[in-house]
Amino acid sequence: MSVGYGQGYGLYQEQAQKLMMTQQMQQAITMLQCSAVELDQYIQTELASNPLAEVRPVAVEWQMPAGIFTGGGRIASRSTGYSERQAPPLEQTLRSEATLADLLEEQIRLTACDSQVAHTAKRLIGSLDENGYLRETPEELAHWTGAPLELIHKAIELLQSCDPAGIAARDLQECLTLQLHLVPTEQRALAGQLIDHHLEEIAAGRISHLARALHVTTQEVQAAIDAIRQLNPRPGAGLVEERPAYIIPDVIVERVGGQYVVMTNESAQPSVRLDAAYRRWMRAADAETRQYLSRKVQAVEWIVRCLEQRRVTLHRVAEAIVQAQMDFLDRGPIAMRPLTLRQIADTLGVHESTVSRATRNKYMQTPRGVFEMKYFFTAELASSDGGAAASAEAAKHAIRQLIDAEDPAHPLSDGALCDRLASQGIHLSRRTVAKYREAMRIPSSSRRRRF
Repeated sequence: MSVGYGQGYGLYQEQAQKLMMTQQMQQAITMLQCSAVELDQYIQTELASNPLAEVRPVAVEWQMPAGIFTGGGRIASRSTGYSERQAPPLEQTLRSEATLADLLEEQIRLTACDSQVAHTAKRLIGSLDENGYLRETPEELAHWTGAPLELIHKAIELLQSCDPAGIAARDLQECLTLQLHLVPTEQRALAGQLIDHHLEEIAAGRISHLARALHVTTQEVQAAIDAIRQLNPRPGAGLVEERPAYIIPDVIVERVGGQYVVMTNESAQPSVRLDAAYRRWMRAADAETRQYLSRKVQAVEWIVRCLEQRRVTLHRVAEAIVQAQMDFLDRGPIAMRPLTLRQIADTLGVHESTVSRATRNKYMQTPRGVFEMKYFFTAELASSDGGAAASAEAAKHAIRQLIDAEDPAHPLSDGALCDRLASQGIHLSRRTVAKYREAMRIPSSSRRRRF
């Protein structure tokens, strides 16, 4: 009930319902939608100034190998942590922290060259973009560094002699030319011609046209293009100030006997508890200190409750997903069923936003590999025979299977793929097939053709 002023400047009363989100509710929602790494950082920040909190952070960073399995079964569920059994059959990932700058500076240091050239080359490293290209002109670099233009040219030449091959190129053509020595001798001359004058035709897959223009066979052009495609058009990618990214499975699905077992990975969630000595501190404290400590106890207890609720929600959502996608676990992507967030929400009796938050940046380790939980939600496609509808993911998998099995000399056009899919009960337009093919980074039939 509130009191306000109407247009006639008189007092009036109105009644309204408002949902007030407390700070604790916001905290619970934030923790649910956090990934394992984000949750670890969030807990550390929230409890950094709490003397009563004992936090065991997420300490294990894993990269999961893909697994293969077949078979059916019903779902059983339990929750476990790796502390209760032997370490899981996963390989711990270790990534080098060395950056492209580190690698180049070390090579320059070991090169016998003029000290001024070496010093200038080291300065130019900072101008490389994320792909390892040097986009500024020599004149611009000379103006920026204050070095003579001749010295800039020598420094660029020094950088371009370093590994990875192709580094410090000004454009794609120069990048590939710098790697030409990596092309087999028998294809090198033709590959050089193609790089110098015909990159657009290569991109368009115009092999027959190139063969006629260069007076060589289509097989020779094909071999030279194959060699060029083995070169790296982005020699600096993945090395410029890259920080390693880790995937930690939040949920683990295993097959035990005839059952699918869904487990939450407790090692992927930080553990929080009260310091065992807090009761002794409370007894010895004065009234003001006890009030302070009481607030800190409540903060820790709330975090613990939020963590448990997050674990339970993840487990329930994962169970529902596994139940819905049993065919996927049995047969692979071709059997992926259509699934929406609302379907899982209705199954569990929760709001759709809860399912969305619970699957955001969360990963599920299955016997078929590790997947982001969002992967299991896929659109429904029409079925031609009135049977069970196929999913978009199943359609993509079917397209890939057809292309993998095609005759390389006569690849399937998008129209031909439509016809083959229709015979399997999956009806897609030519435009949709092209969209799915491009999403999987599969080139058009003209570019897939082999001579």
